[in-house]
Amino acid sequence: MLQVCNGYVTLPGMSTDQPNHAPLVLILIAGIGATSALIGGYWDDAWHTEHGRDSFLIAPHIATYAGIAAAGAALTGWGLLVAYRNGPQAVWAHKPLALGLIAVAVTLGSAPADNLWHVAFGRDAVIWSPPHMLGIAGTLALGAAVLAEVASRRERWAAPATVLAGAMVLTSAAFAAVEYETDVPQFSELWYLPALGLTAAIALAMIRTASRLRWAATLSAAAYTALIGGVGLFLMALEFSPPALPLLVAPALAVDIAARRAWSPAATGAAFAAVLYIVYVPVRNLLGDGVEISAGDVAVGLPLTALACAVVFAIAAGRVRWRRLAVATAALVALALPGSAFGQDPGQGDPAGEVDLAVALDGERATLTAELARDACAETSPRAVVARRAGVTLRAPLEKRGCAFRGSLTLPERGRWFVYAEMERDGRTVETWLPVSVGDGPARVAEDGRYAYFPPERSDSAVKVIAGAALYAGMLALVVAAFALIRRSTPAVS
Repeated sequence: MLQVCNGYVTLPGMSTDQPNHAPLVLILIAGIGATSALIGGYWDDAWHTEHGRDSFLIAPHIATYAGIAAAGAALTGWGLLVAYRNGPQAVWAHKPLALGLIAVAVTLGSAPADNLWHVAFGRDAVIWSPPHMLGIAGTLALGAAVLAEVASRRERWAAPATVLAGAMVLTSAAFAAVEYETDVPQFSELWYLPALGLTAAIALAMIRTASRLRWAATLSAAAYTALIGGVGLFLMALEFSPPALPLLVAPALAVDIAARRAWSPAATGAAFAAVLYIVYVPVRNLLGDGVEISAGDVAVGLPLTALACAVVFAIAAGRVRWRRLAVATAALVALALPGSAFGQDPGQGDPAGEVDLAVALDGERATLTAELARDACAETSPRAVVARRAGVTLRAPLEKRGCAFRGSLTLPERGRWFVYAEMERDGRTVETWLPVSVGDGPARVAEDGRYAYFPPERSDSAVKVIAGAALYAGMLALVVAAFALIRRSTPAVS
């Protein structure tokens, strides 16, 4: 409810001696909205893994964009209060508010940008595509804005709110590794822990810099673990596969200990990377559904992760004077990686009718059968049965008998594979697919009336490279702005 105190318009929880601070009710709305968006992101990933293409107005999209819209409405209300009391210039002068507004705009804008990207350049379903990463950076910057605001407050609720805001930052950052966490890797497993380590280091460095709590990183990682556990239960209730439970509490504890003992950025990065690999490698290899990290992956990935994290912690500590070089290097690496993957396609393209599709799994042998409607049968010829996982593509002959298509191939690794029927009609490729999981014993996945589609050609033109570089630049600018905001006021740890 609006109140008037000392001539100021206020909301409950809004300080009159710090009139630019956000009211508690608006912080809660922004936090709930951002959490809804993050849950929607995991839900959307599970939805497209199981069902593939669907309309825009599916429940995960509504949860995501309604959540961001709610956060945007809360920030807008905060901005209007600040502008009313101190003038429009005060909105941009209060940096958490300014960054939050920009972050919401970028996150909402990443959706049409993603659609235009697919229209212009064809399929590019990997999470590391430029529009997807821009959206992730937007939610990360939104979390950083909320973190910077609540960490500077002295009210009783500020400490738990700081932990929850830190969990929001960590969830946003770690979403960059969601394909590995949900057993839908588009790249080699080599990149799993370097990607997770780098993004988690960015989030934990922000949390440690912003918060005055002694165990800020560990507490935020624990809250993040609880959030993903809740997301997993929610998805299982809807009969979707849950994401793997994160194991970042121990690596975050290493960061807190390093901060308390004033270790150098290099030592902090090495300790964080070592604990990350010590925890993740045996757990994922022994208990995971499919993502396995080999000795070769460790030999290459561990030093790479330690180096990248050392740079992050050095930047956070203000000890790197060559930040532009580090940012440029990160941009080049980010630009190079997505181009090497041929992502599992969720079904983008013009409709090509429906198919009764089934994949039977016996050990490592997958047999696909597809039954076409008679009106499309005569015009359609077989090409291959195709399986894709982690940048690997396997092909085998697809045979046609009447209107039935059949093909078999061997899937050499456990985990979720996407098995396609690749056909041809009027000189154009026709595809349809189903996901199957190797390692769970004999199984059969089937769907009558599964959609088929004409996949668009994938473009690697110079225009795509330039557009991707521009979107990655926007992503990096948001991350740098979030770091700058948090480093601007570093409280003493108590």
